[in-house]
Amino acid sequence: MTELRQTTLDEAISTTIWRDVKKVFIKLGHVLIPRTFSHKAKGVEALRDWDLWGPLLICLLLAVLLYTDASSQGQLVFALVFVVVWIGAIIVTLNCMLLGGDISFFQSVCLLGYCVFPIMVAAFICKLSSFGVKGELSVAILILHFVVVGVAFAWSTLSSVGFLAGMVPPNRKILATYPVLLFYFVLSWLILMNYSGNRSNHTPTAAPANPTSILPPTHTPA
Repeated sequence: MTELRQTTLDEAISTTIWRDVKKVFIKLGHVLIPRTFSHKAKGVEALRDWDLWGPLLICLLLAVLLYTDASSQGQLVFALVFVVVWIGAIIVTLNCMLLGGDISFFQSVCLLGYCVFPIMVAAFICKLSSFGVKGELSVAILILHFVVVGVAFAWSTLSSVGFLAGMVPPNRKILATYPVLLFYFVLSWLILMNYSGNRSNHTPTAAPANPTSILPPTHTPA
């Protein structure tokens, strides 16, 4: 008698959600420790079981953080973050596959999405450091933003390159690394531009309801 394959159709929803949450934290744990992986490394095996929940949540949090500090251009910034993250991840993935990388499309998108996490943390730190500040930011805060975002950029790049290094042929690693650098650099630049400008709230001056009311009264001849 053959055994039936175990499925998740009969398990509780809370069990399914908790299992997926644990997988997200396990992947984040591997991403937060930049190192080079081989084909059979434990971290690579964890990311081969790809998911898009984690990258979607990270992208959403980053977009919300930048949206709340983008004043009148909030909607544009929110959409731009999604376009850069997902279109950029697709382009980097296609480049890696064309170079002979031993990784599937969704595995690479999953990896690149999880590696955005340090940049999202940098955006959160920049938001906290400039909270309540009106007008121009001080030099100390600007230096802090550059340092935090620079560290996050290096961290995200090293994490993703560490995974991709074991998936791409050795003679093509540089070709696979350049698009990754550009991808995370654009995200880091968006954060610096968003948190390095003038933060004063400019409110337009209201025009008078009746423009003729400011004119001197005219006397008509009797």
